[in-house]
Amino acid sequence: MMWGMIPPWHKGEPKSHGLSTNNCRLEGMIGSKLYGRAFSKGNRCVIVCDGFYEWQTTKGKGNKQPYFIYMHQPEGVRVEDPNTWSDEWSEEEGWKGPKLLAMAGLFDIWKSPQGEVIYSYTVITTESNETLSWLHHRAPAILYTEEQIDSWLDHSSVKSEKALHSIKPVKSLVWHPVATLVNNSRNKDTNCYKPVSLEKSTPNSASSMFMKAWLKKPETKVKREISETEEDECSKDVNDKSKRIKTDLENDLK
Repeated sequence: MMWGMIPPWHKGEPKSHGLSTNNCRLEGMIGSKLYGRAFSKGNRCVIVCDGFYEWQTTKGKGNKQPYFIYMHQPEGVRVEDPNTWSDEWSEEEGWKGPKLLAMAGLFDIWKSPQGEVIYSYTVITTESNETLSWLHHRAPAILYTEEQIDSWLDHSSVKSEKALHSIKPVKSLVWHPVATLVNNSRNKDTNCYKPVSLEKSTPNSASSMFMKAWLKKPETKVKREISETEEDECSKDVNDKSKRIKTDLENDLK
């Protein structure tokens, strides 16, 4: 499906409707002309992913540090390190790889004037709680258990009102800061979701001391070269003067 729900009344190119439909606020979903229609039709879906990125906006406009947010992982599994993943699967334990994150969403079916059929979807968001409020005031609607996922998807047996009870406040998630490489959506490198350190070096840190010493080296070298040059010039002057005095004395004696 295409991310960003296409309004059913839209007549132009799929992405030319000009509306921001990647996310749908839970609070106004039922009364929405766009999302309420899809919800009443039972067009409920689940978006499965490794995790999602969020930019910290709670420290002012100048701070846009990105974070990668994901589910708690089984022991020994690191979501950012494929070397720790396993592709083993069994009836008893299921898949032993990274635990994926499931977000509640809505979808719709749109037909272009040329007859092309496109499925598109939106991610439902809720007010953030104490888990992520330090990072952002909104959060995706996360489905944590198989029961929640089944209830949200089973539109024929689980009616709309009951399905809404499947959406609970965000609770158990993990996150780490990542490089601003992710600020450009064209970057698809795996380094995008690898953790980075936010610690800043202090004036007395080892790296800072090394940098200061390194910066001083050219200056010291230049000073030493100038000193040696001046010494050579002085010696040359003294030798020239001595030669002139000796020549004058010899001429006087003659």
